[in-house]
Amino acid sequence: MSTTYRITTSDSLMTDGMAPTALLHDLPEDDEELYAAALVASGDYFVTLAATLEEIACSLPETHAEQHRLQYLIGQLLYLQRHYKIRRKNTTSWQH
Repeated sequence: MSTTYRITTSDSLMTDGMAPTALLHDLPEDDEELYAAALVASGDYFVTLAATLEEIACSLPETHAEQHRLQYLIGQLLYLQRHYKIRRKNTTSWQH
């Protein structure tokens, strides 16, 4: 999976012999970035984190002090899953 950016020229001199727009693709830096990008694209990022925390919580004794904190975080992630969607940040301030 790669991210696609549309580049437009702002100066007519730059278009001499080039198409006015071009597409650039970047590749993920590592497997973790690719995995996270795939989860975000699928819409399953928050629920996957919640499931991972649930697995950790289940491995702890029920009386462990962190059980309540983990259950709270799981609830927050599930809330985010139901009500929000992740979008890629606009990292360029010069876009038109």
